[in-house]
Amino acid sequence: MGIPRSDRHHIFEWSKAIAGQTDHEHGGAEATRQAVVDMAGYGDALGAERRRCPMDDTVTKMVSADDKGNQLTPEEFQAFFILMTVAGNETTRYSIAGGVEAFAQFPDQWARLQADPTLARTAAEEIVRWVSPTKVFRRTAVVDTEVGGQPIGAGDKIMAHLVSANRDETVFTDPETFDIGRNPNPHLGFGGGGPHFCIGKHLAVLEIELLFEALAKRVGRIEITGPTPRLRSYHFTGIVEMPVRIVAR
Repeated sequence: MGIPRSDRHHIFEWSKAIAGQTDHEHGGAEATRQAVVDMAGYGDALGAERRRCPMDDTVTKMVSADDKGNQLTPEEFQAFFILMTVAGNETTRYSIAGGVEAFAQFPDQWARLQADPTLARTAAEEIVRWVSPTKVFRRTAVVDTEVGGQPIGAGDKIMAHLVSANRDETVFTDPETFDIGRNPNPHLGFGGGGPHFCIGKHLAVLEIELLFEALAKRVGRIEITGPTPRLRSYHFTGIVEMPVRIVAR
C-alpha cells in the first residue's frame, strides 16, 4: 500500500474496529464509525502526498488515472483505501490464526506438513477453505436469471454464504476433513471468479504459505492452552484471542 511502517499500528487498530462493527466487546458500531472517519482521513492525506510525490506503491496507482484517463473520485478513493487495508489485513490474519488452531486440532496434518514442508502451498488454500474468513457476500442481480432452479429477478439482493459453499459435499470429498494436500480445491474463500474476485488472493496465499512453511521447519508441536473467543460478526470468521504453547523441534 505504501503506508509508512511507523503508521501501521494506526491501520491495525482502525482495521480491527471496522471488522468488529457488530461486536460490542471490540468497539461496536460507534468505534467502527470513528475508525472509518479516521482511516478515510488518513487515506486522503496519504493520497494527496502521493499525488505530489508518486512512488512505486498501490496508493500511487489508486490516485493516478488509468490509460483511458479514468480516475477515482476522492470519495471512491477513500472507500477503496479502506476496503484494501481492511480486507487485506483482517482476513489474512484470521486465516493464519484459524490455521494454527486447525493444526493443533489435527496433529496428523501438522506431522504431514513437517515431513513435507512443500505442502505449505496446498495447505494455505485448505486453511482458507477451512476457516472461510469471509462468511458472506451480498450482490444485486442485474438481469433476470435462474440458479439451481431458483428464479432470481433483476434487482434482487442475493446472499452468497461462503462458509456453506466451502463445505459443499457435492463439490468437496470429505468436506469436514482438514486435508492440507487437497487438490483440486475450488473453494470460494476469495470469491467465485469474475470481476469481484479478490485481487489480493495471490499475496494472501503466499503470506499463509510462507508462514506455515517456516513454522513447520521450526516448531515441533502446537498446543492451545485456553479459550479461543470468536469475533461476533455476520461478515468475518475471526479468532479474537488464542493462547498457545509451541514446542521447538
